[in-house]
Amino acid sequence: MSDFAMPPNAQPNAVGAPGETANAASAGIAQKTRRRFGFGLAKRVLLLNIGFVMLAATMIYLPAISIYRENWLRNRLSAAYTAALVLEAAPSAMVPPDLSRQLLASVRARVIVLDMHGAKRILASSDLPPAVDAVYDLRQPSLGVSMAHAIETMLAPRGRVITILGAAPMGGESVAITMDEGPLRQGMEDYSKRLLVMTLVMSAIVASLATIAFNIMVLRPVRRLTTNITQFGADPENAARIITPSGRNHEIGQAEAALAIMQESLVRELNQKKHLAALGLAVAKINHDMRNMLASAQLLSDRLANVTDPLAQRLAPKLVATLDRAIRFCQATMTYGRAIDEPPRLRRFALRPLVEEAAESIALQPGGAVEIVNDVPADVEIVADAEQMFRVFVNLLRNGAEALQNAGPAPGWPAQVRIRARRQSVARDDNGAAARTGGLAAGKASPSARIVIEVADTGPGVPPAARPKLFSAFFTSDRAGGTGLGLVIASDLVRAHGGALTLAPPVRADAPDAETAPPGARFLIDLPFYGGADGDAAQGLSKGASTGQGAGQVVSS
Repeated sequence: MSDFAMPPNAQPNAVGAPGETANAASAGIAQKTRRRFGFGLAKRVLLLNIGFVMLAATMIYLPAISIYRENWLRNRLSAAYTAALVLEAAPSAMVPPDLSRQLLASVRARVIVLDMHGAKRILASSDLPPAVDAVYDLRQPSLGVSMAHAIETMLAPRGRVITILGAAPMGGESVAITMDEGPLRQGMEDYSKRLLVMTLVMSAIVASLATIAFNIMVLRPVRRLTTNITQFGADPENAARIITPSGRNHEIGQAEAALAIMQESLVRELNQKKHLAALGLAVAKINHDMRNMLASAQLLSDRLANVTDPLAQRLAPKLVATLDRAIRFCQATMTYGRAIDEPPRLRRFALRPLVEEAAESIALQPGGAVEIVNDVPADVEIVADAEQMFRVFVNLLRNGAEALQNAGPAPGWPAQVRIRARRQSVARDDNGAAARTGGLAAGKASPSARIVIEVADTGPGVPPAARPKLFSAFFTSDRAGGTGLGLVIASDLVRAHGGALTLAPPVRADAPDAETAPPGARFLIDLPFYGGADGDAAQGLSKGASTGQGAGQVVSS
């Protein structure tokens, strides 16, 4: 029968065109939504979840609508199968017209045709269509073909007439029903609307639950981080605004712990810098008035030269020298009040007299029950700035004396601070040149030897926890009255000479000198010694630095 052939103009329309249109429309709507509501991460996550659910529903829609169409058509074929059994069992031309119309109405068909062994017979018919627009064979179902036919049904013009082929009863080849496509399309549209409403409800529920979970698990901790960072940035010196870590093991919890450590460090640094700024202003004011008072004291001390008392005659020069040194020191700024110190004025001199003078200065202070032992050999000389090295020794001796006065000596040891010095040879390369050192003479002269000066006390020593911060500004031990600047000043002055001030590690019990080594803190001053032409070069560089004609900058080693 030519009526059952599919006409050429009934090819399926392009699959995917409506999907692309829908995606373009969704993109436009999403873009407008972002412009209107895109000001919060929570709203963005909500819209993203809804989009993902809608995408998943779109991917499910095509198989669902194709299955609905095929089930609908198979229900019609089942009704046609039953009608064919009834009509085939009736005697020829004995089926009443009313029964034929009722059978066709139950199948919703215009014509029912049975194909038995190559012979096609019309079992029932009402209004014969002039032509059939499409023929669909359901005897060999396929998901891909079914999806293509479903799209064709939804996009085809209304009023089409289609023929459906299915399995025939009683060993026949096929049963065909010709019907209007309108009821099928109406059913597919109603099903699509129900599916759309259900998808929207599911999208809203799933997206809301996902957004709530994401807000609790991610957005709330992140918002806590950003709020704390903003508040801390407004007042970074306020320790009360340091974040309290939640203690969670996830990435945000680790970020909170790292942020708390960083904020604590920043608060300490800012408070220390604020302390330094206030200290600089206070020192400037104190220096102004102290210089005037010392000048008056110097005028009064000059009259001590006329006193006939032997003790006064012996102490008067030392008093005058001390006042002169204090006046010169007040005319400059305190070491931690300036970014760059005055370069050392190097000269060669014997070390023992300078140590003796520093020891006498410490011995004159109140509570001087500590013995200062000067074990520096008389022949040891150094090339350095005598004034700055005097300050180094005074700070180290005072540090040891105060430790002994507060904590007392170790059991079996006297309260004693001992100073020793020795000369060491320097390592040289294959050409016989000494290793260059940092500091004032870096790149200009090589040391012929190094002077190692040891300042050791018999006190309790430095606790292991205090060793890493011992040379940090304003770090003090448990003793009262300390400022935390003495060791820092001494270290900076030694470094300016191209040397180093270090705390020696405790002497091991199996060391050869374990029994004779003092049990307390041992500070080592390592200074380069310039002899001969190198010494002249170092002194010349020092003079140029002090007059502004040489390199003149103190370089840390």
